[in-house]
Amino acid sequence: MARAAVPRGLRERKKMRTRATLIDAAAELCLRQGYDNTTVDQIAAAAEVSPRTFSRYFPTKVSVVAAITDELDELIAEAMEALPGDITAYDALLAASLEVLSRRDGVESPGFRRMAMLIRIINGSTSYRASALALRHDVTNKATMRVMARRMNVPVDDRAVTLVTDVWAVIFSDSFAGLGQPGNLEIESDVICERLSATVALFRSTWTPWARVPAGDGQPPTSA
Repeated sequence: MARAAVPRGLRERKKMRTRATLIDAAAELCLRQGYDNTTVDQIAAAAEVSPRTFSRYFPTKVSVVAAITDELDELIAEAMEALPGDITAYDALLAASLEVLSRRDGVESPGFRRMAMLIRIINGSTSYRASALALRHDVTNKATMRVMARRMNVPVDDRAVTLVTDVWAVIFSDSFAGLGQPGNLEIESDVICERLSATVALFRSTWTPWARVPAGDGQPPTSA
């Protein structure tokens, strides 16, 4: 007798649960034993699925860890939707990120908790940062990219969208480097927001003359 077909809605919900379970398992293992000491096989075992099933959801270990911020991505995208269209892409990303990461009545936001989790994993690893930057197109937040494309009135795969999101990934990475590690600041909402704002301000400053340049042909001075 043929097996009854699983309703599409039920099948999709099951896939979402499996994906969420894999993400939670990866987060728990990486926080407990470190990203560098965690393997795909271990994540799959903790989620009670096979490595082959893992590969149907995530191509690499770095991609499942990056997916920890799925919720953060959705929240930032939602916040960006409400912003005026006459501000730059970077100003929109900064404003939305600050809204999502800031405390509310002294309480840490869900977005901050997700971001803090990823920062702890990244800053405790010697290999994650390089892997994430090398594979940034695979781990870039998709909801934010879709909103950014609409704001820029271009397709989501337009080079302008990928350029902005690539630059923003570097800004994020630079802003949070070292947090939570010995000799550095703790991972706190106010600290994250202040460092992100400062990094964006520094980024803006690089688009203005850095110092007075002597009049001439633009060539560097030669030694006597």
